[in-house]
Amino acid sequence: MVFLIFLLSISQVLYCDKDDDCFYLPKRKFKKKLPALLILSCTGAKKEDLDSLLFIAESLGFILFSCHKSRNHRDFVLNDKDILKTYQKLIKKYPVDTSKVFIYGFSGMGAQALLSNFLHPEIFKGAISVCAPALPLSLIKPDKLKKHTFYIITRKRDWNLYHNIKLHEYFKRNNIKDTLIITEGEHQIGEKFELYKALSWLKNKF
Repeated sequence: MVFLIFLLSISQVLYCDKDDDCFYLPKRKFKKKLPALLILSCTGAKKEDLDSLLFIAESLGFILFSCHKSRNHRDFVLNDKDILKTYQKLIKKYPVDTSKVFIYGFSGMGAQALLSNFLHPEIFKGAISVCAPALPLSLIKPDKLKKHTFYIITRKRDWNLYHNIKLHEYFKRNNIKDTLIITEGEHQIGEKFELYKALSWLKNKF
């Protein structure tokens, strides 16, 4: 019975709209506006992607939201437009601190997370990217990213290892705050605790 009540309470705060974009507001009461993390998925983020991360939202006091239309094998400009639409929904309905909105993505969506920061530095303030492929560095405007923070994860046998190291070195040369984490393994998404650790690091930088 207690477990059923818990499930019902979760369903009241995890909301998905007609576009299958989902939003989760922590149940704990906070006296100030909350930071937010946008979750991207290579196949289009779904309710299940947020379900598995609710403990992170509750522990760290983050609003979680997801963009369903953004995905791999789709024009990154179209992805970006849909990400902005999802962001507009977020700020209209939720008590978000707009100076602390970040994006998380793996592989192609890791690159998308970074690119949306580069294109909209006034909106997004950092990213957690995992095993992201090469990016056009020409899109980066270092002077626009001085208040941003990036958490880059790659693996020792990730085919994108070199590109992540190169991006990290670019950030260092241009005084952009970031950290590079190289773990064991291949090109693969990490466990939930990896994201928890990354988001904790980002939170402590602001």
